[in-house]
Amino acid sequence: MFKRIYINNYKCLVNFDCELDNINLFLGKNGSGKSTVFEILTAIQQFVCLGGKVENVFKTESKTRWQKLNCQDFELEIENEEGFLYKYQLSIEHHEDGQKSRVKHERLFFEDKPLLRLEDEGQVYLYRDNFSEGPEYQVDWSLSAVGAIPPRNDNTRLTWFKNRLTNFIIVQLIPPMMFRESPDETPYPSEYLENFTSWYRYVSQDQGMAFQLMSELKEVLPGFDHFKFEAVGEKHRLLKVYFKNEQDRILIAYKFYELSDGQRMLIALYTLLYAVCADQNRKYTLCLDEPENFLALPEIQPWLTELYDRCNDGEMQALLISHHPEFINYLLASPIGHWFERQINRPTRIKKMKDRLRDVIGKENRGISVSEIITRGWLNE
Repeated sequence: MFKRIYINNYKCLVNFDCELDNINLFLGKNGSGKSTVFEILTAIQQFVCLGGKVENVFKTESKTRWQKLNCQDFELEIENEEGFLYKYQLSIEHHEDGQKSRVKHERLFFEDKPLLRLEDEGQVYLYRDNFSEGPEYQVDWSLSAVGAIPPRNDNTRLTWFKNRLTNFIIVQLIPPMMFRESPDETPYPSEYLENFTSWYRYVSQDQGMAFQLMSELKEVLPGFDHFKFEAVGEKHRLLKVYFKNEQDRILIAYKFYELSDGQRMLIALYTLLYAVCADQNRKYTLCLDEPENFLALPEIQPWLTELYDRCNDGEMQALLISHHPEFINYLLASPIGHWFERQINRPTRIKKMKDRLRDVIGKENRGISVSEIITRGWLNE
């Protein structure tokens, strides 16, 4: 499970430290830094897993504007299935004189014992699974040293960490942006899930998952019957969705892009939920920015119930950003909520929701719902 993130000198996040649970709800006004946490997770994933270069992933203008520091620092802590803790540390150094940004240091630890160290002089120190010293070599300062290490029999712990980072799915669903056709199969969803059809084309190869998904959609999406891909060229495919009413039971096909935004949103949310839980050998962290968009509460509440249960059962982990009052009340924001607050040109401060509520709510107001407290602005005082 993803246990902790630390961010320093990145936009509004200064000495930002957040401990995480199986399910987490980020709350706060617009501009308070909630989405910035997801932005950092995406950046680290691109840097370590996808070979992104420092100057492209961690741009100089992302430094905190009201500080003069040139280094950005990040830490992740991730616990494996046996309860052992990985700690990843990354420091990026920027230059004001036109020089390219570079990695100042990059380190990976397992239970506080080193698996890899890239230090300021550009030297990489690699360690085997038994923590004995391995090769030392120089590295390109614009790339991740962790990401560059190929899998071997003696570095399975380092490989596990990289694989776990690929299991972060970080999306903000925007149905109008979803592509009409699928040119190929895509193993990862894109930032706004524009590639939903291509991604579903890939994950639906797990026929058991696809069957469970369609069975669930029959319960929550009125009239839904099944999906079917139709060839529209040598490689392109069109996703069709079949509906039937209760009276005449006649099947009618609709192209996926012909559905309403709400219908596409609901299909995408359930696909995410079932896809990340399909492989029992891989644990995913699902990061969703405002998943309630385009949906009424009765439409999303069954999905929320299932998400909550799966997180509590340890099948997955979720980080959610929401402004929806009923969404907040349903998820019991006090035990799982993190409150973000920030003044203009000042750093974000974060508190557990239960602690923030304790600070501002007297005994006479304890019967008021969390969403009503937020609406009244009491938490901003």
